[in-house]
Amino acid sequence: MSAPALTLDDLESDSIFQALLGRMKFSEAAEEWSRCRQQLTRWEDAHLLMEKPSPEKLETHRKIVERLMFFGQLFAFVASHPEFNDPETAEMIQANRFILREKYQLFHSAHPMSDQDADCILREIFPES
Repeated sequence: MSAPALTLDDLESDSIFQALLGRMKFSEAAEEWSRCRQQLTRWEDAHLLMEKPSPEKLETHRKIVERLMFFGQLFAFVASHPEFNDPETAEMIQANRFILREKYQLFHSAHPMSDQDADCILREIFPES
């Protein structure tokens, strides 16, 4: 059964923003989106953390990350509203958006790091004694 329709009095109310967030179950939806990002990490562990992941798996990953980034933009837009009063959810959204951008860079950068460059960086950070 759906919630009763909003009335004109509801629309004139100062709490319309919070009422709509509650009806949309915004915080719960943002948490579910965050769990999807966590599931993506497990998927990456199983399918991409190898020497040469298949082009098909990389393409699947790119699509998933782009979809999650799109929803992250929507969540961030709502969370940026001055009447949004859930700082925990807002911080979770920003953290997940950062992680998704990093994932995209890591797996889909136009200029991936060469093995030689990676070895050079590792030697600088972990010099052999």
